[in-house]
Amino acid sequence: MANSIWTTEEFTCAGCSMTYTATREEHSEAHTGSFKCSICSGVVHSWSGKHHFFGWRAVKTKPAVFGRRWAGVPY
Repeated sequence: MANSIWTTEEFTCAGCSMTYTATREEHSEAHTGSFKCSICSGVVHSWSGKHHFFGWRAVKTKPAVFGRRWAGVPY
């Protein structure tokens, strides 16, 4: 059974830098789970313990940028 402690946390995908928020809910019993990125399918966050994450939402309004070139580097 969940109690009333909820917090919003922010996570960034290591694969493509897409940012997500999720609500963390404390529980009296242990839970495990994970969330995968909707852009690159990489694991954004996995958890195990007396909490659960839900309500995952992308924060950035622009899509993640792949293959970004360094400034000043010729083609």
